[in-house]
Amino acid sequence: MNNFYTLIYLKHEIKEKIQGGKFSRAISPHKDVLHIYITRNKEEFRLIFSTDPRETALFWDRYRPPKKRNVIDFFTQLVGNKVTDITLADKDRLVTVYFDSEQKLLFKLFSGRPNVFLVEDGRVFDAFKNPEELKDTNPPVPEVPEFKEEISPRRSAKNQMTEANPLLPRNLLPLIVEQHQVDEMQPEEVKAFTAKLTHALKEDPHPRVLKNGDFCLWSNEWLDMPHEKECGTVNDCVSFAYKNAVHLRRLHNKKEDVIRFLKRIEHQSEKRIQKLQQADERLERAEKYKKYGHLLMTHAHEELPIGTDEIELKDIYEDNQIVTIALSEGHDLARNAEYYYEKAEDARTSYQKAKERLPDERQKLEKIRQLEQEADSIERLPNMESWVKSNQSILNELGYGSSEDKQVSSPYRKFKVGEYEVWIGKSARSNDKLTSLAHKEDIWLHVRGVSGSHTVIRMGNRNNFPPKQVILKAAGFAAYYSKAKGMETAPVMYTKVKYVHKPKGSPPGAAAADREEVVMVPPVNPKDIN
Repeated sequence: MNNFYTLIYLKHEIKEKIQGGKFSRAISPHKDVLHIYITRNKEEFRLIFSTDPRETALFWDRYRPPKKRNVIDFFTQLVGNKVTDITLADKDRLVTVYFDSEQKLLFKLFSGRPNVFLVEDGRVFDAFKNPEELKDTNPPVPEVPEFKEEISPRRSAKNQMTEANPLLPRNLLPLIVEQHQVDEMQPEEVKAFTAKLTHALKEDPHPRVLKNGDFCLWSNEWLDMPHEKECGTVNDCVSFAYKNAVHLRRLHNKKEDVIRFLKRIEHQSEKRIQKLQQADERLERAEKYKKYGHLLMTHAHEELPIGTDEIELKDIYEDNQIVTIALSEGHDLARNAEYYYEKAEDARTSYQKAKERLPDERQKLEKIRQLEQEADSIERLPNMESWVKSNQSILNELGYGSSEDKQVSSPYRKFKVGEYEVWIGKSARSNDKLTSLAHKEDIWLHVRGVSGSHTVIRMGNRNNFPPKQVILKAAGFAAYYSKAKGMETAPVMYTKVKYVHKPKGSPPGAAAADREEVVMVPPVNPKDIN
């Protein structure tokens, strides 16, 4: 979506909107998406950056109030700083936003791991993704690809074009090759054609979103494909293409979820109908069991040897053929006859129920197939969501959502120490989240002097401190999930959450505490005792 030539135009369009503006806030309203709020001349904009490899995109959008709850702030060090410039690396997808604080945000829009880095004094100070791993590393640098003067005559037309210009949007090249019959050109002709194609990208852009969802800068003359939308600016088309891609992905996921469920229920219903259609076998069993009962009753006066588990009798209903009847050990023939009469009644009752259920099950299967067809024909997410809502009752009856719901991963680890629940952070941002979610009377622990996970003892309705052994165990957990893990004993401080605060401008996971006490404990893996 954001190929190099797209970024040439985007850089100018974004710069026009946010240069001179002040960094207000950065949050992540959705997984892999960062919203940066910029205020300029009393007007507010959002710079949206998607790090999802399937739909990597950078563009500015109209202001929308940020979420106030359940979000984590990013790059808080930049709050109030002014945007002084925006640049694009030479022949690489690296966009840099400079601030008057001598800091900069570096947007990496290539490879399978897009990211944005806060760079200070030539080193990565923070990052949107994996900040703990990347802190204090070298920021990405441009990697200029090789533009070959001579292209290989043995390679495909598409590969010849990318040899001449590796920055071309490769997803569109097969269409270009087909339309212009590039595969019939000689290498020098391919090279000349690629130069004209590149010139059109640089000097004659026609931003549009094709029907297949791809963003395109070429006019119909170069790529004669129907489009979904034409735009006055590249930014508008990138925004539309991104939102359309997200919409289609969410629609696909929602449809796939519903249809997969309905197909599973359809298969189960077909199996039940198949069994119900075999009800005549139950009636046959009922007659057989009834006959066994009659035959046993005709011999009820006879005594059975101890340990007898079957008997052979003449079947007076079938020309005196010998029939073998299984017996319940320890019961006489009369009691065994009663047992078969009971089985006959159960089989007959089962037969009647099957006959009664079959029409309902067939009607249910028909409804399932109807729902499946309806869901499969929906082409817009709002319509899909509306359809699910209007059919919520029948879907719930079928069991949709009961076992299919995905479990949301907790932002922290949970363990038990006696009656107390202990929370342990998973990362710097998880530490911030954990502490913000804790109650002011909960107990906060952290290893003194080294980095590590925030740990919280949940107090429930208790106002005092927990027993000392609970504090010592939780302190051992905190030591284990820290850089003091390899020490024999480590100093762990603890206090109430209400005495913990985050220093202004501090990085994720940083915290300061007042009124703390310290205990010396050996690191303990909670999984070893839980």
